[in-house]
Amino acid sequence: MEKKGYKIVVIDIGKTNKKISVLSENLEFIYSESTQIDVIEKDNIICDNITQTTDWLLKKLRGICAEYEIKVISVTTFGATVTHIDRNGNLVLPVISYTHEPGETIREEFYKKFGSKEELYLRTATPPFPQLLTVAMQLFWIKETKPELWEQIDRILFLPQYFGYIFTGKSIVEYTSIGCHTYLYDFNKNYWSDIAIKLDIGKRMPEKINYPWNILGKVNKKFCEQVGIDDSCIITAGIHDSNASLLPYLIGKKKDFILASTGTWSVFMYPNSGFYLSVDDMYKDTLYYIDPFGHPVRASRFKCGEEHDYYTKLIIEKFNQDPKRLKLDIRVIKEIIESCDCFVIPTLTPGSGQFPNSKPRIINEKKFYSDYITAYHVLCLSLAIQSYFAIKQIINEKRNTMIYVEGGFRNNDIYIKLLSSLFKKNKVFSTDVKQATSLGAGICAKCAYEGISPEELSQDLVDTDEILIDKIELDQNLTEKYITKFKDYCSE
Repeated sequence: MEKKGYKIVVIDIGKTNKKISVLSENLEFIYSESTQIDVIEKDNIICDNITQTTDWLLKKLRGICAEYEIKVISVTTFGATVTHIDRNGNLVLPVISYTHEPGETIREEFYKKFGSKEELYLRTATPPFPQLLTVAMQLFWIKETKPELWEQIDRILFLPQYFGYIFTGKSIVEYTSIGCHTYLYDFNKNYWSDIAIKLDIGKRMPEKINYPWNILGKVNKKFCEQVGIDDSCIITAGIHDSNASLLPYLIGKKKDFILASTGTWSVFMYPNSGFYLSVDDMYKDTLYYIDPFGHPVRASRFKCGEEHDYYTKLIIEKFNQDPKRLKLDIRVIKEIIESCDCFVIPTLTPGSGQFPNSKPRIINEKKFYSDYITAYHVLCLSLAIQSYFAIKQIINEKRNTMIYVEGGFRNNDIYIKLLSSLFKKNKVFSTDVKQATSLGAGICAKCAYEGISPEELSQDLVDTDEILIDKIELDQNLTEKYITKFKDYCSE
């Protein structure tokens, strides 16, 4: 097999944004194109529009294959989504969105049959998420409410593997999808959970769990004819998108680190955590993923972007000033901490984050609204403190762990400098891996084609564009007093 000069196609399917890219053998982006496809409703069920997505992909692949000689295709998609296929290879059901709500009755029956929320959490690291964010809940719902359709299902595939099935006619399962809060994987056994066994998943999913860079197979005749691709092209096993974005850091960062992926949801992931859980963790938005190497990744989260945008809108409406480009003013932040009388208290989305029962409010509105600079500093301090607790939730008492901040908040000067200053013994970096999710899937493709593991790749292939964040001098006793009072308000 010729290993030089080949081209890779990466298919990156987000919940709304769908993207296709061509990469070189050195993982350089040659071409990218994207579109937006929203969910639809069928028979009162919220569904992902798999037909429109597939049609768009096939059209783009025809153009790509006419211009490039593609040797390998890798697919990454959002998680918590499965497809149901009959013996003829057709979908038995639409691709049901994880945002669909099955109803409280099904939820109660699920826990009555399989065990309490706490018991299942300690084994599967899956919090009792709402809607159909846990795959096992969807499977149970179908089995109980649509038994005639359940009997028609010959195989169940996660979304990345469904596209692989379209391209090859073959089935596979891999670690990152099954380990994404599904209730199907037991972290204590490192294997399928009792829930998976009771749901009789073994008849419908391959038993062996693969790595994302394992080869699913070569493209089939039908796919070759549809897009004009050479029949020697191989397809990888596929990978969950959060893990795809983590993979470049796992290659580029050989030391102990936390990745803070910031946005509407800020997710803090600790790849070297090992597996340990308590019931209390369940009430602090803590879960585990499985990384591409099959290792547990302890994670915590809160809606940083949602809190930021809500209060920033109030500030703009009050002062007709957009504060988002403000730089940190040391005098202002010291006065806020020293006075210890003005706070933005979470949580706008009840039941989420590190303070799930906290009532969202502003403490001392008169001071908060005294000027837009003060207001925005108080807000960013709140977000930095919530991030501080989220990170402490996953690293315990480790001191040398480096913290890498990616996403929108890496450019927020006030937030990131405050976060760095709260972690006096940890180095904090802002970092940016261009198109990290697609790059991670591209890494899987390169490894599959060259028959190697990501651990064998050169760190030089991944440019993390990191900047060490300075720490400002804050009075430690006063800062601890402010944090304690913040926490007390959250408990009221």
